[in-house]
Amino acid sequence: MPNIVNVVVSQQVASAPSTLQRTGAFVTQGGTTLTAGSTALLTQMSDLTAILSSPIATTSLVWNTGVVTVTLASPHGIPLTDTLLGIISGVTPTAYNGTFTITSTGTNTFTYALVSNPGTATVQGTYVTEAEQDLVAMATTYFAQGTGNAVYVLELGIGTAAQGVTALAAYMANPTIPFYSYCVTTEVSSNSTMPALVLANSSPTSKVYFFISVQDITTPMNADSYGPYEGNKAAVIVYEDLSAPVTQWSAAAVMAQTLNYNPAANNLASPLEYTFVYGVIPPVLTNAQQTTLAAIGVNWIGTGAQGQISTSLIENGECMDLHPFNYWYSTDWVNINAAIALSAAIINGSNTPTNPLYYNQAGINSLQQVAQALMNNGISFGLILSPCTVNAISFVSYIAQHPSDYAAGIYNGLSVTFVPLRGFNSITIYLTASNIPV
Repeated sequence: MPNIVNVVVSQQVASAPSTLQRTGAFVTQGGTTLTAGSTALLTQMSDLTAILSSPIATTSLVWNTGVVTVTLASPHGIPLTDTLLGIISGVTPTAYNGTFTITSTGTNTFTYALVSNPGTATVQGTYVTEAEQDLVAMATTYFAQGTGNAVYVLELGIGTAAQGVTALAAYMANPTIPFYSYCVTTEVSSNSTMPALVLANSSPTSKVYFFISVQDITTPMNADSYGPYEGNKAAVIVYEDLSAPVTQWSAAAVMAQTLNYNPAANNLASPLEYTFVYGVIPPVLTNAQQTTLAAIGVNWIGTGAQGQISTSLIENGECMDLHPFNYWYSTDWVNINAAIALSAAIINGSNTPTNPLYYNQAGINSLQQVAQALMNNGISFGLILSPCTVNAISFVSYIAQHPSDYAAGIYNGLSVTFVPLRGFNSITIYLTASNIPV
């Protein structure tokens, strides 16, 4: 007997949420045992310990005419004649110890400048790259904010800072994993080629940020020292005091808070300014120095003392273009999710035989509704100021204005103007004391 009823099943498939805005990386040059161009996921501090490059024992340190020649027990991996920052520790006399600009002179040897002769090295020590110490500081500070969001390490390979910038640019051009945030070392950020890479990623549609720690040793503080990054939307600079512990990297704390955003109706995106951070000692800054930093978009770690709160928190919360970080975060969220939502609607519309999505007024109305629903979510997620209306040019008007677009399946008639939500920066309350009873 033939079937009396035939059931036709079509399928609607939900989009997987984008994780780009929760994905970041610590950039290192030789701080790990990973191969150049590779990544590793860190869910906790012990994950980093397993891949850290090991200290190398020194076998000889010889001073001669202002230059120390160091011989190591095993190869250091630095290309011949390359210069980078290295750390010597545990040597006697102690004048041999410290952080120096070293130059590779052989497989197991390098040199560094030292004005005075410390004498004969009677006790040998160890050598590590500055990159390893920086990486440990980044991870220590990042995970002090909690372990709710993992982070990657991106190993660029040992070499000069300029080579690091070139390697980072090459990775970003063809990434194995696209990263929303990169936490870079001071060696890389202070290299003259780095601002150009930041500028190249500072367009309104570029969804990438560089978290940079900067120390200003000038007195008074010199705003020009941040000049190469001024106006660059992709630069998030955090002031770090010279006296900060070597295990502290304030920019990593700020990056952690931004990657912890996971906007939802019950988990609204809060302003970055005044967000609590943990495991960071705030620098001692005068009011004038804070004014200088704020005027150029530099962030720093402060406290909530004005509100009788002792917890450390983020001051300023801006990118170097003077927009609050949340301004661009909200813009990126709309950019990412609008593309996903509209693409999914078109794909699912081609797989719904009972009500397919066609290029007509009904189809335009449907896409407008999809975009409006997204903007409404942005409002409820604490990203967008209400109201926010998505506009759509009618089918008849659009086709009349762009007659060839219909044949090509192109519709460029959707538009929306939205205002990202932001927090309060300062408040003034006017008080009048009166002896006139009310």
